[in-house]
Amino acid sequence: MADVRLDPMTSAEYAEYHRNAVLAYAEAHVSAKSWPADGAGQRAVDEYAALLPEGVATPGHHLYVARDGDQRVGMVWFAERPHGAGRVAYLYDIQVDADLRGRGYGDALMRALEHEVRSAGLKAVRLQVFGNNSVARSLYRKLGYVETNVVMAKDLGPRT
Repeated sequence: MADVRLDPMTSAEYAEYHRNAVLAYAEAHVSAKSWPADGAGQRAVDEYAALLPEGVATPGHHLYVARDGDQRVGMVWFAERPHGAGRVAYLYDIQVDADLRGRGYGDALMRALEHEVRSAGLKAVRLQVFGNNSVARSLYRKLGYVETNVVMAKDLGPRT
């Protein structure tokens, strides 16, 4: 199994992450049919700006670069959120670098994330995953995550 550590993301690393993440976020929403293509890019820019107005210095948000030794293997972003009578980690983004996928890094990143969440005194990890992301859904299930709610949609197309 891969072994990774999570290092706090620098401002320079965040700038690179942000450039790529906003585009990927918009594309994921369009692919999942949760947003129309028209305006998706700007909507993604606006959502990131609202969530991370101070970038890596945004209070309550934790952004990390994952490394295996000296090699960058991915990234993790979670935020502390109220839930019930306590606080939980909400996983906003987790990525294994494209050329390293399929080598156990997804599992290792999730385990490292869980360690950070426990260290922050939080009791649970919550996340949302697109229904068409079968690889991620399979990983989360394997690690003991369960579906707590499911949103379903049907595109009816134009009336004929």
